[in-house]
Amino acid sequence: YLEGMAFGLPAVASRAGGASDVVTDGETGFLITPDDPGGVADALDALASDPDRLAEMSRAARRRYERHPDWRETTARVRRHLAAVAEGDVTDRRNPPAAEVPT
Repeated sequence: YLEGMAFGLPAVASRAGGASDVVTDGETGFLITPDDPGGVADALDALASDPDRLAEMSRAARRRYERHPDWRETTARVRRHLAAVAEGDVTDRRNPPAAEVPT
């Protein structure tokens, strides 16, 4: 998805998988329900029949690409994480402990 967005192309992608992490439905592209060829056709028709919408979504797709971390940033983030793990900081940041509720 990002490869096309780098060239200002709105994505037409499935809602299944990781596309929704990158594509904002109706803004940087269209997210289609899996196994819905009609949805793909509708999305392509919407882009082909409305040049203003295509231009707006193209600009938004390019901006989204520009905000995405590049390989240097990603590598630095992974290195920091691995260094923290090596130092014994193995906190799972995805699932922080639940707050205690007084009884």
